[in-house]
Amino acid sequence: PVRIRLEYPPEDIELEIVKKHVSGNHDSEIVQAIKLANILRQAAAVEELFYSPSLRETIAFGKLLDSGMSSKESAKIVFGNVYTQWGNIEYQKVSDIITSMFGN
Repeated sequence: PVRIRLEYPPEDIELEIVKKHVSGNHDSEIVQAIKLANILRQAAAVEELFYSPSLRETIAFGKLLDSGMSSKESAKIVFGNVYTQWGNIEYQKVSDIITSMFGN
């Protein structure tokens, strides 16, 4: 079999990709979400977490902001909820990161 390894785009390119899918001006919040996604991706790469978020998640985050949802609630829904399937410890790790980045 042939394997092709693809890297995630740099933060500025990911921001431009997300902006093509959202209508509002949420640049600072989306940049925070991309930073969160990169932290989770790095943790998954060294097997500290079981899942690595894709660009799909950062786009979904932006769309939730467009709907009027707060950035913290959007982050919990998009980035946090997926980790509940691996138990409370995984979810709590991610929840703590979200709180540290988006506040209480």
